[in-house]
Amino acid sequence: MALNADPIKEFFLKKILLPKVFRIDVPGYVIGKYYTLQGQNAFVRNIFLSEPFFISLEEKVSEMYGRNGMEKLYGAGKRFGYRFSELTRMPRSDLEFSVKMSFKFFESLYAESITVDVDTNNNVLTLDTSDLVVTRVNGGGLPLTVGGCAGIWGYFLNNFDGVECGVVSKGPGKYTLICGPEVALQERGVQYYESKGKPETLNEKYIRFNKPPNPVPAGAFNVNKLMQTGLFMYEKGSLKFSLPNVRLIPVEISLPYDLERLFGDQIMYEVAKESFMIMGKNLPKQTNSYSFLANMLTALGYGIVTTEKTATYENFNFIGVPWYVGAEESRFPLLRGAIEGFLEGQTGTKISARDIKSGLYSNSLRVSIGIVT
Repeated sequence: MALNADPIKEFFLKKILLPKVFRIDVPGYVIGKYYTLQGQNAFVRNIFLSEPFFISLEEKVSEMYGRNGMEKLYGAGKRFGYRFSELTRMPRSDLEFSVKMSFKFFESLYAESITVDVDTNNNVLTLDTSDLVVTRVNGGGLPLTVGGCAGIWGYFLNNFDGVECGVVSKGPGKYTLICGPEVALQERGVQYYESKGKPETLNEKYIRFNKPPNPVPAGAFNVNKLMQTGLFMYEKGSLKFSLPNVRLIPVEISLPYDLERLFGDQIMYEVAKESFMIMGKNLPKQTNSYSFLANMLTALGYGIVTTEKTATYENFNFIGVPWYVGAEESRFPLLRGAIEGFLEGQTGTKISARDIKSGLYSNSLRVSIGIVT
């Protein structure tokens, strides 16, 4: 079934990016609220991470762990893509139509354009992309775009282990992602990584611990308010900070926890610190950088964040931190790195996150991080 791309893209911009479906107006929560063909309500929680986060992550993992580490990154992306598809209950019927509709949605968030070709005879999905996030910079994107597309295609075929995905360069900013059985990739001379073992199905705790509070605290920040400041904008499949031109990427929340489990605290902390320092350095110096960061983290989906000064620390208090399996044991390297990096970028002063407390209260994950200078 042929699709007229422009009306479809316009539909998704109006119906998905606006708050009815892909909601950016809920303080502390970036949520997808999808309705399946059966009329069921599907819930997904996201956070925003920056493009430099993923670029730095691939560089560090490659340097420290080589091919084995890169394969783990790819596997994390593949599980992420499959879980997202499962959470949203993407319809597997009328395969070609469903796949093309789904990638029009992804185009509106991750790329200037994605042209889809579905070969149902050989189970091969070909994606010709322009300005695809992360991939456009380094030809990679293993934990996000490349692995993610493998997981999505594996979901549509109901065969996680039976497909992989590789990348072919077509010129500056233009890459083709080819997903399919390994024999099909080999025949086409496409290099790829392997990942086997379908991820676990998420249970009801995912919804229970990630639902926004009712009512939401008055005055709390959201992406809509951030856009009104002129610091945040949407343009051609790219969400970014206007002034430093840092591209932001919405990701379903299981991905950063999976990366933390695979590679430990230190890499996640370092990558988060580097990427948020870029934002802190390039954004205009704020009168109160602590308060500004709390508002920014709230808008980007990390829960409702406030600051509180005590005799010992300047505390960042998070209510409703994204929850995923294992969150109760986390030392939250992503949050620690984000706070230290942004504040050091803004102030030029050494910042240290020391006192970390967390727990589940009233179906909400709460975290407190004490900062000293």
